[in-house]
Amino acid sequence: MKKLIYDFMLMYVFFFLFSNLSLIAQNNKNLTATQVLNMPLDEAFQEIRNLNKEETKVLIDQIRVEARKDYPNIEKFYLLISHLESIKAIEEEKSRLKDLNLVYASGLILFLFVLLYVLYSQKQALLKIQQYKQE
Repeated sequence: MKKLIYDFMLMYVFFFLFSNLSLIAQNNKNLTATQVLNMPLDEAFQEIRNLNKEETKVLIDQIRVEARKDYPNIEKFYLLISHLESIKAIEEEKSRLKDLNLVYASGLILFLFVLLYVLYSQKQALLKIQQYKQE
């Protein structure tokens, strides 16, 4: 019985290891710029989502090299687009931070009202206890 359990566990471990290795091998296939530029947009986005930071940097450099062949001023275009995208992202973050600050301020105000109410009700309770003691 112990041998059966041991064999089953060993088979499970090997299955787990080989399935993970196959997934890692599938995720590590290297994309080239020409492959990404030639595939449909939806498929390209799916492939790009699976890339890590280093693979993304390599792909960006490859795309720049490919684009320079056809468009010599692509660097200016790329820098302008990236700058405009960063400005857009900063503006979106500012609006989110304003909303978040509003939430924090309203939470603080509500907390202060609750705190003041508790202090007021405790003071009233102490006054009633003092009046009760005097009687």
